[in-house]
Amino acid sequence: MERNPPRHLLPAPVVPGVEKVEDWEEHRAGMLQSLSPEGYLELVHAEMAALLSWRLNRVIRYETEAIALSQERLEEDLADRREGPFSDALVPTHPQDVRSRVKDAKSTERLLRRFPDLPHDKHLSGNEAATILYALDEQTGEDMDLEEVSFPALPEDLELFEEFEGWTAELVRECIVAIASHAEEDPEKLLLSAVENARRSVIRAKKAAEEMERDLKRMGRERLLPDEKTLANVARYEAHLSRLFHKTLHELEAMQTRRSGGAAPLARLDVDGLVGS
Repeated sequence: MERNPPRHLLPAPVVPGVEKVEDWEEHRAGMLQSLSPEGYLELVHAEMAALLSWRLNRVIRYETEAIALSQERLEEDLADRREGPFSDALVPTHPQDVRSRVKDAKSTERLLRRFPDLPHDKHLSGNEAATILYALDEQTGEDMDLEEVSFPALPEDLELFEEFEGWTAELVRECIVAIASHAEEDPEKLLLSAVENARRSVIRAKKAAEEMERDLKRMGRERLLPDEKTLANVARYEAHLSRLFHKTLHELEAMQTRRSGGAAPLARLDVDGLVGS
């Protein structure tokens, strides 16, 4: 017949929201079954051993969580490291922004490459039209100024290309001609230059992203252990609990030895290490 588990002598060492009472009950029951205490004093020591063992397991979980949290902060910490008084405000520092720049650069290059083959009546979004026209404007060596360039087909009060919803490929081509005329450039050459510049932008963006990913991997390897302060605290606390745990087991062992008729000295020496070893 299975015996009922002994009553609890110590409060359950369960952290609410982090640890489960049923896990502690299972752990306690397993420890008591292994240690087989008899009598009140042995039960006190056996339950204390279960408590210390539970806390030792918590130290392991704490160390693991500390490492995991440090890994989760990799991207934010790398961004902070890259930012500084001499950093370029136009160069992204956060890994998400670096990856987004690669995506945007590829999208711009694809749009510029396929634009010459689009039919005249092909509808374009305001962002697509603006991307093409601003890319062309960059090749003129001048900043876009809607007040200086004449765009007869666009509303006179239009301030941003993105705001206009009636874009077609033909209308964009007319605006390209207007930009080229204002800059005294050939529109086809401007478009070819924009495509080439977009290609180089993709290469630069990919290179920056690859460098960023290498930095993240390097930082991740550096954080396979907690920081020095956390590691020192964990080591001290773990050593403290380990000494108490083994001392409790030794005392329980001595009590069980005396109960079975063996000789167990009242004075015991627990040696944790040798000087100079």
